[in-house]
Amino acid sequence: MKALVFADQTARGLAPLTDRTCAALLPVAGRSLLDHALDALEAAGIEAAIVVASPFAAEVERHLKGAGKRKLAVEVSLSRGDETLEDAIARLGERLPPPFLAVRCDVLRTPSVADFLERARRAGGTGPVAAKIGGVPGGLLLVREKWAAAAGDPWQGAEAAGAVDLRSGRAILVDTLPAFHRANIEAAFGKFPGLVLPAREAGAGILVGRHSRVPPSSVKGPPAFAGPRCQVHPEADLRGDVVLSGDVFVDRGATLKSAVVLPRSYVGELVEVQNAIVWSDLLIRVDTGSVARVTDSFLLSELSEPVVAPLLGGLLDRLAGLLLLVLSIPLWPVVFLASLGGGFPLRTVRLRGNRQAAGGGGRSGNRPVRREFSAVEARTAVPVLRHLPNLVAVVSGDLSLVGVPPLSAAEEDALTEEWERLRLEVPAGLVGPTQLTVPAGAPTEEERLTDAFYAKTRTRAGDLVWLLRGAGALFSGTAWARPPAEGG
Repeated sequence: MKALVFADQTARGLAPLTDRTCAALLPVAGRSLLDHALDALEAAGIEAAIVVASPFAAEVERHLKGAGKRKLAVEVSLSRGDETLEDAIARLGERLPPPFLAVRCDVLRTPSVADFLERARRAGGTGPVAAKIGGVPGGLLLVREKWAAAAGDPWQGAEAAGAVDLRSGRAILVDTLPAFHRANIEAAFGKFPGLVLPAREAGAGILVGRHSRVPPSSVKGPPAFAGPRCQVHPEADLRGDVVLSGDVFVDRGATLKSAVVLPRSYVGELVEVQNAIVWSDLLIRVDTGSVARVTDSFLLSELSEPVVAPLLGGLLDRLAGLLLLVLSIPLWPVVFLASLGGGFPLRTVRLRGNRQAAGGGGRSGNRPVRREFSAVEARTAVPVLRHLPNLVAVVSGDLSLVGVPPLSAAEEDALTEEWERLRLEVPAGLVGPTQLTVPAGAPTEEERLTDAFYAKTRTRAGDLVWLLRGAGALFSGTAWARPPAEGG
């Protein structure tokens, strides 16, 4: 028997999620609605399926090719979107001989296809038979003989279509944002028994997928679900009914409750998400219906690479800083000798680093204020020796190895133009284009322009280049020479 799988629903009630992908590819408990439907067909012994796709048909095809081998033979057929059952049957003709099973992808259901087929075959008559699951339409329809148009909605079991009610199962029509939010939470936490979930039990009420890290200290109130390749900071706060679909990074101090976070999303430090759906820079409140696009990438953003990269990037920065600090031990006597004569050899300067202020720490526009830290400098004009103590700030996480120069609170608050404030979207670091290419004494505007250009063009490969250039600069005379006095 073949199956006709409708994955072409435009689902306007799911906008703005369906502005980015089709409803069938939206994840529910770590797997797409399309995957859940195909899993159920395979379990029922269906041998082949025609997937009707539009829009995002190319994305559907890529998804099916990348999902690995299935026992089920799947082909994609293009439609104009929201195709009716009658139109699809007429268009496909002999490619779809009865009997066949029609399946809607915008319905999440318990895997009850086999039970439905058995009971539908025993039903009297020759007309189509629709499924009701737990008393609601289940998005399944068995077409037993050549299709004959009938009044009413065949999916509801109207008119010529009969209906079989599988009272032990469960189904949700996923056509609105609240329904999508509820389907995720109920599917992740056992309300749809039999669904294939990409996670295993890691504790009471905690499900964790492969290559994911969810420290027990971060789960303040189970249940919590994390699909594959998720990373949750030990100081994050998951307070119950949290679903992380996969490739999600939740940073230090973030608080999530009754939240669904879609793939490749970053939830920043101290961000609070409650009764909401997050997808990259979108924050959608399901209780109020409000939709906000967050422009600050330190709050919410899309991960442009695998989720382990942000976590490993910060960890590697600190480890590299620690290694450099150890290797620099022979230079510390030189630092003290070069700094004598001006009072205590070291001085502290208050700067804003990469961590956000505790408790929110106030806001500047739509961006949180970064936490101030005490940067340590040597009292010497030799550039390398002056900034050597700031390796401690790299080890602590206040600075990165590569980034824009850190500013004082007054300097950062004085950034009023939008192009100037682009620098707030990238880390503050020891080396970078501004530190390595802008000469000492250059106008402040030149430094800000260089910072802004770096912020708009930054890549990890580019950061590696700047790091290597910084290492090379250590062997230049400029790095070890005192800058000439003004007017000299």
